[in-house]
Amino acid sequence: MTGETKKEPIFLRFRALWAAAAVFVLLLSIAAFIYRDDLFASFMDPGEPFQTYKPPAAPNYDSVGAWISLPGDETRPSQDRGDADIFVVTPTTYWGGSDWVAPQDNAAVKARTERIIAPNYVSPYKLGGRVFAPKYRHASLYSFMTNRDDAREAQDFAYSDVARAFDFFLMRNPPERPIVLMGHGQGGLHVQRLLAEYFQGDRKARLAAAYIIDHPTPIALFDGPLSQTPPCETDIQTGCVVSFGAYTPNQTVAAQRFVSGTLAFAGDRLFRVGDKPILCINPLLWAQSEDYAPARLHAGAVAAEGLSPNDFPAPISKQFGARCEDGVLAIDKPKSRSFRRRAQFGGRFKTAPFNLFYEDLRLNIIARTEALIMTGTIIPRLAPALDDLEEVDILDSPVTPTDNRR
Repeated sequence: MTGETKKEPIFLRFRALWAAAAVFVLLLSIAAFIYRDDLFASFMDPGEPFQTYKPPAAPNYDSVGAWISLPGDETRPSQDRGDADIFVVTPTTYWGGSDWVAPQDNAAVKARTERIIAPNYVSPYKLGGRVFAPKYRHASLYSFMTNRDDAREAQDFAYSDVARAFDFFLMRNPPERPIVLMGHGQGGLHVQRLLAEYFQGDRKARLAAAYIIDHPTPIALFDGPLSQTPPCETDIQTGCVVSFGAYTPNQTVAAQRFVSGTLAFAGDRLFRVGDKPILCINPLLWAQSEDYAPARLHAGAVAAEGLSPNDFPAPISKQFGARCEDGVLAIDKPKSRSFRRRAQFGGRFKTAPFNLFYEDLRLNIIARTEALIMTGTIIPRLAPALDDLEEVDILDSPVTPTDNRR
């Protein structure tokens, strides 16, 4: 019929709708990928001001259950290898969502602590001494992704647990034992404050070293609250600070956030690092140097996820070279896929299930501890136990009876 419009077959209309839907989903996926960090942060927002927030119950550090690692109550701990007492402040395991700080009874926090934190960030240091690693109500990952004052309050609150645990540690730390501080991620932030509050007096003489890993340490702190604990310049210098944050070539956004978007302590006050120069000690050279350290110097990384805390896996060495560039430790792409971050929602901010410098750190703790003890002037030598003394037979008593009569 002339002038009559021919109807489009229904299957063609459905195909057009499916095509439009596919384009919409594709565009949505691209937008989600581009803004994935913002999306992740929005999901993790507790949605309540910290001032009205009721935190979970505090750990009781007199209880073994409040510790990831707590040595036995030895009255005479071994000093066979120049062992130190090592206080480890662990990284973040709670992302956020309902709390500002980590609830200790949270199933996901417990699982991550046992599966990732203990084998990768606590156990390796047991080969260098007695390890004290407290559980604490650490600030959520979300608190490191926002500029809100609530985030500062959450991080300050987390430190109060760390300080209480450290006071307990000091009661168990005899004067003949050197002290090592080790902080990964958020733990590095709290180690900065421990240094400022506990090691700017006489106690600094017993500090083998402090390690601040994957948290920025502004160089300006060494002219202020950290003035008596300078950056380490050699592999056996003692009483000094090692600090670095390692990033691969594909982590430029995360590296930039590390340099400019993170908080640090200045005394008891938190401030944003901004464009302030930050310390980078290359753990393959153990010095502030922008020289490239080749992979042959890398002592070993470990991906120990899921292992028992008493298992010590063989480190895999020569995985990457490293160079300090503008405060960031730029490392080559690891040869093994086990040491590369997983592509997952919020994955670039979550604690990695591996320790890239597992063996480098362990060996360096032992070297600095031995160097401190070998000075022979700072750390008192432990007197031999009575059980170790030779028995001596007394053949004749040198005591002469006296006449007490007056």
